[in-house]
Amino acid sequence: MKNVKKLLSMLLASLMVISLGACGNGDTGSSTSGSGNVSTSATSGSTSGSGSEEVYGEGYVLRVGMNCSAAPFGWTQDDDSNGAWPIDGTNQYVCGYDVQVARLICETYGWDLQIIKTDWDGLIPGVVSGKLDCCISTLGVTEERLQSVDFSDYYWNNGCVMVVRKDSPYVDATSINDFDGAKITTQIATIWEPLVQQIPNVQAEPCLSGLPELFVAVSSGKVDGIITGLSEAQSACMSNPDLTWVTFDEGEGFDVELSALCAGIPIAKGNTELKDKINAVIATLDHDTQMEMMTTALNAQPLSDGTGEALQAEETEGM
Repeated sequence: MKNVKKLLSMLLASLMVISLGACGNGDTGSSTSGSGNVSTSATSGSTSGSGSEEVYGEGYVLRVGMNCSAAPFGWTQDDDSNGAWPIDGTNQYVCGYDVQVARLICETYGWDLQIIKTDWDGLIPGVVSGKLDCCISTLGVTEERLQSVDFSDYYWNNGCVMVVRKDSPYVDATSINDFDGAKITTQIATIWEPLVQQIPNVQAEPCLSGLPELFVAVSSGKVDGIITGLSEAQSACMSNPDLTWVTFDEGEGFDVELSALCAGIPIAKGNTELKDKINAVIATLDHDTQMEMMTTALNAQPLSDGTGEALQAEETEGM
């Protein structure tokens, strides 16, 4: 009888060890998923475990948030021409400079690219919540955004300009003071939004959600001008020959940090593994390569300036 009791005790002890081991593995997986760095639904081909192993292995599905309506960085089209990529959950594709960057990152590491169309005000929250691994949507690096996410190195530097009609009284402006009392708007949830109030006596119109709406607003005369980036302005004026953009003399433009004009890739706080991998790819994008990629994007977009001539990406201050 004593031998039976001893055997039962040994069996119970073994079962407890196995049970504790299983709970420990479950906790580790839960911690990794909840960190915001990677979710269990997106770890295809990755290694899970203690954190010392590489998470982003070959075959990893990189979930990238993208606005998909801000040419030349990203626009929506119906086919995969010019290197366009499928938009997750739709029968449409997105093409542009940001798509080139996303594809290059994934091709470098053998990852699968999943582009998730996301509104501007949902990009940062998507990364914070862990629904997105990162956003490649020409987001400027600001102190406010850095409270929530980390950023990669810059992958593009955009100038800050004002788009007006060619017959506008503001077309020869050289300072934001020349727009005193003008009706101005810009895109919601972008770095441009707070700049509207820097214009003296501005008649601030409600911010709009998409660039196409903005260019229609200024073309129709609803507003006198819109604040946007140089690349976006150059792109829009291809298909809107009645529009042009205004740049400002040094010291006469908007008070904005250069970092806010430089696009970075938001990544979850503390996710150094993904940040380092992305930065390694960005390091290969020297100035000439960036300009070549932007020129490709400008000429690939389904817009035309009516001349049939190819466009060249323009230099921006600080590039």
